[in-house]
Amino acid sequence: MAVISRLLAFSLIPITSVLGASIPWTSDAGPRAAIAVKLSPSTLQARSTTSGAEIVQGLVRGAQKTTLAKRDVDFKVEPLITTLSSAQIDELIARAKKHTPSYEPADFGSWYRVIFDSNAPLPGKQDAEVGDLLKALGVKDEVASVQPLGGSTKLPAVNPVDDPLYVFQSYLKAAPFGIEARYAWNFPGGDGSNTRVIDIERGWKLDHEDLAAKNITLLAGMNVRDRFDFNYPHGTAVLGEMLMVDNGVGGVGVAPGAAGGVVGIQRTVGGGPVENPPEAILEAVSFSSFGDVILLEMQAGDEFGNLWPIEINDAEFAAIQLAVAAGVTVIEPAANGGMNMDLPVTRVGDPVPKSLLAVGHAQFRDSGAVIVGAGSSVVPRTRLSFSNYGSRVDVHAWGHNIRTTSVDVPAYTDAYADFDGTSGAAPIIAGAALVMQGIVKVRTGGKLTPAALRTRIKIGGTDSATPWTDKIGVMPNLKNLIDWWQLNYL
Repeated sequence: MAVISRLLAFSLIPITSVLGASIPWTSDAGPRAAIAVKLSPSTLQARSTTSGAEIVQGLVRGAQKTTLAKRDVDFKVEPLITTLSSAQIDELIARAKKHTPSYEPADFGSWYRVIFDSNAPLPGKQDAEVGDLLKALGVKDEVASVQPLGGSTKLPAVNPVDDPLYVFQSYLKAAPFGIEARYAWNFPGGDGSNTRVIDIERGWKLDHEDLAAKNITLLAGMNVRDRFDFNYPHGTAVLGEMLMVDNGVGGVGVAPGAAGGVVGIQRTVGGGPVENPPEAILEAVSFSSFGDVILLEMQAGDEFGNLWPIEINDAEFAAIQLAVAAGVTVIEPAANGGMNMDLPVTRVGDPVPKSLLAVGHAQFRDSGAVIVGAGSSVVPRTRLSFSNYGSRVDVHAWGHNIRTTSVDVPAYTDAYADFDGTSGAAPIIAGAALVMQGIVKVRTGGKLTPAALRTRIKIGGTDSATPWTDKIGVMPNLKNLIDWWQLNYL
């Protein structure tokens, strides 16, 4: 049972779950401020009649007295993962161990979330109180890990000639300009048929004229339209890059034959609204099968407000690692911070920086996700200044001038516009992954493991202008993967 400070009852916003392509319920309310706390194994083992939630409540109370935070009342403590039962999580872990025997499960039951009765800051703004609280908690022996909850999304057989905007979609066309999707469409499965992608972010216009026929389903969480009039255009653009229908309207997606679903990071469970990315990732895994693709349209801020891949957070890292072990390919934007990821990152609440994303460093950890950087749309392609870069970036795609579906606000009418950011590059790569899996399915009867896909998607790709300084990897070349027989075996 959740522990509620001062027994404060939160008012719950009613949830209306909407499936298919109809316009979903939306909310004007921003998410509440929240943090995640992982208790150390020794603390959990030593407890007698005190629950983990009560331990976390006491730790937060003590830390607030130290930091003199204003948030000294009105908070709620509950397990981090509430929408999946322990039996469902065990089932996901069993799937992961079946596909990846070397996988060492994370203990999601040791994580708790603390939800405050106040709104989170606007995107791009730092929450000083939460930062001070995390620092105070991070030095406690009882605490194994702490982090803020929530993330910024400011990241991100086909006949295309009858789709009027296809002429502007050069990212689909021949190398070195595009990823050779047009070539791949000539092969069975090359349109992404018999594949599925789940996009995780905040909001989408699922009944857009160039998406409605896909019947994209809101699987879990909330579809939030009105947060700064940004969510709907963002999520709609992401879906369009991958899934725009080949219907003579608008443009065409990289994998128009693929199926799609969405999971919202904001939810009302437990007295929200609150954002819970790790829970959203686990939910997406629960709806996925081996060979499916999950796209993470999220990024995380560090102590100084710089943007990094969402996996710098421990809970999200553990969730991604489980997804990959279960055979689900995870596509992750490198983030829009312009950061060299080979340098250490000082996470919010960490006393010292850590080299989590520097391949070869002793502190490096590999989630197994495909990390995507952003390059220019012109040749020779160069890294765009906002894109993070480094040895951990696997591949890149266009990061601007990406013509796709959008939404005109405040009327919320269907539109098409150019999209940008690593949020825009990542869906192109997700689409390429769907095309690869579609062809592999036809030719072999199976699908690639996430590790095999991550390796092969780089083969024969198009280099950036100066790869030794750009450090964003190659842009995939589907023609080379097909012609070089890379999609003919598992």
